[in-house]
Amino acid sequence: MQRSFISLWHSFSFLFFATFLLPASVHATSPSVPTSKQASSPTVLTVVPEYRDRITRNFNPFTLLSMPTTHEFIFEPLIIFNSLQNNKPEYRLATGYSLSRDLTRIQFTLRRGVLWSDGKPFTAEDVLYSFNLIQKYPELDSHAIRTQLKSIQKLSDYEIEIELKQANALAAHQLVLLPIVPKHQWKNVKDPVKYTNPTPIGTGPFTTITSMDESHYQQCTNPNYWQASEVHIDCLRYPLVQNNDDFIARIVTGEFDWTGSFIPDIERHYASYSEDFHYWLPPASTISLIFNYKVADNELRQIIEKVDFRRAISMVFQRQLLIDIAAFGQGVPSEFASGMSQRFTPWADTAITEKYRPFMTFNPKRANTILDELQLEDKNDDGWRDLPSGKPLTLSVLTPSGWTDFNTTAMLLAEMLENVGIRTTHIQTGFEEFAERLSYGDYVTALTNYPQGLTPYKYFNSGFNSAYQAPQYPRYAKHFYKDPDIDQLLASFPTASTVSQRASIINQLNETIASKQITVPLFNTVQFYQYNTQRFTGWFNERNPVASPLIWPQAPERLLHLLALRPK
Repeated sequence: MQRSFISLWHSFSFLFFATFLLPASVHATSPSVPTSKQASSPTVLTVVPEYRDRITRNFNPFTLLSMPTTHEFIFEPLIIFNSLQNNKPEYRLATGYSLSRDLTRIQFTLRRGVLWSDGKPFTAEDVLYSFNLIQKYPELDSHAIRTQLKSIQKLSDYEIEIELKQANALAAHQLVLLPIVPKHQWKNVKDPVKYTNPTPIGTGPFTTITSMDESHYQQCTNPNYWQASEVHIDCLRYPLVQNNDDFIARIVTGEFDWTGSFIPDIERHYASYSEDFHYWLPPASTISLIFNYKVADNELRQIIEKVDFRRAISMVFQRQLLIDIAAFGQGVPSEFASGMSQRFTPWADTAITEKYRPFMTFNPKRANTILDELQLEDKNDDGWRDLPSGKPLTLSVLTPSGWTDFNTTAMLLAEMLENVGIRTTHIQTGFEEFAERLSYGDYVTALTNYPQGLTPYKYFNSGFNSAYQAPQYPRYAKHFYKDPDIDQLLASFPTASTVSQRASIINQLNETIASKQITVPLFNTVQFYQYNTQRFTGWFNERNPVASPLIWPQAPERLLHLLALRPK
């Protein structure tokens, strides 16, 4: 059963670099993208927020299938909370907010003089309508905002008040994630769930879709943008990039300005190609193997539900090897069995970390013993473990096609599981199908990463709150493990009034999730951010950490970043 990881690594690295990385003599320019020196051409910023299977004219901000430049750039938020500036509120469509003494009501004061891109005024009616829309159509509520809302009322043309279902000192951070859409347009939409919003009307800086085909689309300035003097770019261009291999082959040509994807050995295979190619890799969250706790096969589900099985799986994995090969050394092995990022080590109780460290440590001998005790033995002498009934034990691992680091990790996990007699299959799908299969529980195991926050709460809440297991929410909690104690702890965090109370809740979450080994954390990766200074200046980086530099969807600070850019 033993196979050589060194041989695997040599085979993988040769194939990868021979196939996808261009020779060092490639020129870092692209004739298809205009430079700022061509005065007759518009100033175009080429961005790659994420990979897509295809370009579709979908700018519905409530759906997970909208194009990746929809949020912030077409639909400006009320407030952006700046994660690199101690969550400082950066006011956009709102100019202020206040909480009642009992933390059950929140008032937003709206910015006067803002126009929609069609020239109609933005008012409290639009905000009221947008919140009521997700109340009427829960499928549109991808941020679980309805769980917070009791009622909403307009106090004046530029003031609204929201009554919360329970006290929440942090409610504003979640409420401002709701896209605000124009009532005068959306009130005439018959089915907002299926509506693709092909000709969007927004308040953001880039609302006009000037061109679109199967290879790209271009999104140009809002003629009525309220902060037009701060916009120094004419258009955004999103080129279709379907996978990591496609991305890596094209980024070294200088085609892209602002991206956020994995590049192996980034100094050698990106930065060295041009003095204009730069990157910053801030710490990120965990990549974990998740189990489907409602998998259709009853016997397999009963095995997955056993914590000893999940711990045995965890002890099979050589985490540093995963980092060295799949992430090209970019990351650190997961230390906490809960999956909490090492960014938050000060929040961790050392005693809890040490208590569960053995289950996060490579120990194939102990893993084999546990698997034997669970009666997962080779019952027909074919070299593979079987379920207690004698049926084959097979774990499939689902990943998005084109995500090179995820797919290589899955390949390595298969090799490691093979060494303890567990057969696996690797299933790669397009991202849309990947997300859909997770949402509906059509998988056995899968790999995922997680969103970031200023505290560990965002990771725990997005990854383990059972309220987020409905289909309209992102993938992070789609393991379908439900624990009322975890839900209660998560509900209590926003209402905690002191730092010590919040620290205690995080410690309880950390231990509860670690004790149950709900997922198998693998390693902490980095946030991928690359930028090209050939055409633009003003980039956020480690020397200019104004806000998070990420271009990813669900990264609201990218609007602040875009407004800081200037053409050369």
